[in-house]
Amino acid sequence: MFYKWFNLMKKEYLLFLRNSVLILIVLYFSSYDIYQVSTTTTDPNYYPLAIYDMDQTAKSQEIVRRFRPPYFYIKTHINGEKEIKELIEDGSVSAVISFPKGFAKDIASNKTANLQVILDGTNSNASEIALNYIYNIISEYNIGLWSARLRAYGGGSEIPAVEVRPFYYANTALNEGWILALQELFTVILLLGLVLVTTAIVNEKQFGTIEQLMVSPLRTAEIILPKIITMMGVIFLVVFIALFVVLIPLGVPLVGSIWELFFVTLLFIFTLTGYGLVIATVSNNMAETILISFLLILPIQLLSGMFAPVESLPGSIQFIVGFFPLKYYLNLAYGVFLKGNPILFMWKDLCALLALGVVSFAIGLWRFRKAFSQ
Repeated sequence: MFYKWFNLMKKEYLLFLRNSVLILIVLYFSSYDIYQVSTTTTDPNYYPLAIYDMDQTAKSQEIVRRFRPPYFYIKTHINGEKEIKELIEDGSVSAVISFPKGFAKDIASNKTANLQVILDGTNSNASEIALNYIYNIISEYNIGLWSARLRAYGGGSEIPAVEVRPFYYANTALNEGWILALQELFTVILLLGLVLVTTAIVNEKQFGTIEQLMVSPLRTAEIILPKIITMMGVIFLVVFIALFVVLIPLGVPLVGSIWELFFVTLLFIFTLTGYGLVIATVSNNMAETILISFLLILPIQLLSGMFAPVESLPGSIQFIVGFFPLKYYLNLAYGVFLKGNPILFMWKDLCALLALGVVSFAIGLWRFRKAFSQ
């Protein structure tokens, strides 16, 4: 039996090695893609601003000087309202900060001074983040005004205040690049885990070779398992390369055991192959396979807790997410990688991932046997 498995696995590896395009894609996703994603950031980076200062006083200029690189970049100063629309519509700037006449006078008179911020709503996420930074800058300026006013009225040099001293457990420096690199690694595993196994089986169906295998003395498991083991080996090679990129060039600390990380990753890949096997049994050609795979990948990636907490979703969606293996793998992988938790400490997620893998694999194997035994 093992000799037959070896020959079938050898055939699959040779088919993979002859596909130079697929090899390049795998190498790209496991190395440069992860490194490139880690260098991006959600913080404003030279966010282009225009200043419309109708007050032209020291107070307005003091605030303008606070909008400095690397977060903001003052691209131009404008002199009329018509220029606001032109600059935002042609994309020259992403926000305009407008100081009305009498701005400094209102501050001196203990009145609330108005400051208008006009943002480009076509990129709502970036505009919202930039607006939060602007709020923080203005809040710091307001604190300075209140402190100076309190001292002027005899408040003394010491002003009572409550100081928040946060401590972040795991990723204490809030290194966003580390999280982005890990998220991209998990996404690559998800993508390859579903697509590689599915396409390997559908290729056999599409070219008619699966029928030849089914009439051979081989049993169903002897046909399927070598393909799955081969693709799991390819995906694990991707994980090895990606972990090297994550640990060495990017410097992401692995707090827990690398063997436990390999174990939960292998279990996740096994579960994905079960899902891929189910997809392969309902797909008739490669186009259907790709469409169904991506139809599943997008909601799995977006709803499993990678970008937003699962608890913030509606109850019905949370129930559906319970069948997504990425939800449990994220808890396990983050727990081992960044927190150093032993996998037995996260036994609920481990059991849920194992159950999904066993059930999906059994369903896929049953459907495969049923589809080609007729």
